[in-house]
Amino acid sequence: MWLDDRVVACDGDVLVVDKPRGIVVHGGDEARADDLVTRLRGWLRARGEPDYLGVHQRLDKEASGVLLFTRRRELNAPVARDMEGHLARRTYLAAVSDPGLARSGVLEHQLSHEKGGVTRVVSRGGQRSVARYRVLRSEHGRALVELLPETGRTHQLRAQLAAVRAPIAGDRLYGGARANRLMLHARALELPALRRRFECPVPESLSIWVARGEVGLPGALGAALADALCLRASLLGATAAYRWVNGPGDELPGVVVDRYGDHVVLAVSSDEAAARANEIAEALLTLGAHGVYLKLRERADQRQVDREKNAPPLPIAGTPAEPELVVSEGELRFPVRLAEGLSTGLFVDQRDNRDLVRRLSGGRRVLNLFSYTCSFSVAAARGGAREVVSVDLSRPALERGRAAFAENGLDPAEHRFHQEDCVAWLGRMRRRKERFGVVILDPPSFGTRSKRATFDVDRDYGRVAADALALLEPGGRLLAVTNHRKTSRERLRRTLHEAARAAGVEVRQLKDLASPLDCPDGPDGPEPMKSVLVTLV
Repeated sequence: MWLDDRVVACDGDVLVVDKPRGIVVHGGDEARADDLVTRLRGWLRARGEPDYLGVHQRLDKEASGVLLFTRRRELNAPVARDMEGHLARRTYLAAVSDPGLARSGVLEHQLSHEKGGVTRVVSRGGQRSVARYRVLRSEHGRALVELLPETGRTHQLRAQLAAVRAPIAGDRLYGGARANRLMLHARALELPALRRRFECPVPESLSIWVARGEVGLPGALGAALADALCLRASLLGATAAYRWVNGPGDELPGVVVDRYGDHVVLAVSSDEAAARANEIAEALLTLGAHGVYLKLRERADQRQVDREKNAPPLPIAGTPAEPELVVSEGELRFPVRLAEGLSTGLFVDQRDNRDLVRRLSGGRRVLNLFSYTCSFSVAAARGGAREVVSVDLSRPALERGRAAFAENGLDPAEHRFHQEDCVAWLGRMRRRKERFGVVILDPPSFGTRSKRATFDVDRDYGRVAADALALLEPGGRLLAVTNHRKTSRERLRRTLHEAARAAGVEVRQLKDLASPLDCPDGPDGPEPMKSVLVTLV
């Protein structure tokens, strides 16, 4: 999948595109074929054209802008001479912190690209790196800067600007200020060998960040939604359920869109997003959704919210879905209810984790805590677990779990479902010295345990993790997950280290799990889901 609107030029000599942020130029995940080169070759084949592309440029995954590919092999040599001889004229724009930059100047440093992927300024050795710059606009300690690099080093502009205390906004690697994306854009490219110049529009987010220090929803919502869908191209056809938009990670703060077959659920969590919900819904219909259900995510105790108001039973645009819609996720099938409350019965952001559980579960006894409708349990059983134990306080959720087992050709009678408070149940099982090969711990950030007790991530996650770790057999695995926005991945790791000590178990590996393709990181890292896999000795 590629967007015609992002093609700058396409003829017999070159293909030039305006690369969106969030996609690698080439390499990427081979199984998904999600890099830009592979996608463009597919786009050309779909047009009935030769798919040869000569690669002469790279842009960082999180940068955007002009990228040129040759379409005739005989052009490779002259274009390469332009690039390698620094004859090509490249123009970038960056939104940066402004420590008082001169209106124009030259950045000249010796750079060394070091282990771990970081480029550093060094006093000796390294490669000479030069870029000219001029400040186009400066406000409140922020600036929009035009950059003309005369050399082409890995992370050159990012490292050089950081070296003069003007890091690019959104650049967590080099200390940039908080922003929804890396605010670096390749504006134009001029090649003497071809006697041609190519230029693409500047994302409005750069200027808005300079003016405000933050970025809200873009004016062109349809384009942002189309970009987000384009980034998920490798998922299309592989799963009917995925996250179309992941809030600030897709430059749409306050907006989450989950797709279930032909219908979508639009969850809004900001006043701006709520005010534009109908506009977003109409744009989603234009891009292929048949119906759009709205969920208003208020920062309040969910027991006190008006469910009818916050989760209308009818779509706000398009046609209704079936009351119970079955969606496929690879080989798995899950019933969902889009019109019933704030949750649908399937958390699409856990797709990669479900696949991990499926692969880990063969021949093992598996425990799924806070199991809700048992999607992890289904994955474990399909992966060959000898027994899956699902524990949740909600009887209706467990009944839906049993139905999900049947939907997948599994006999729920061969597994166990416990309607109980997970915290109390864990304590009993620990005293009985029950053992499991895999445990899934994915509690709500806040939930009801009984009429008098609640579960709170801040207070209770560590204690529950300790009890869960104590139930693991030697070499067992704990998949620890949280969607608590205030819990960083680093904090989750610390909590698990402390839980292991409290449980008296020895950890062989504690591994951070990457964010799924359709859940790109926001300005503070994983958004909002964080996952860690703990393996015992």
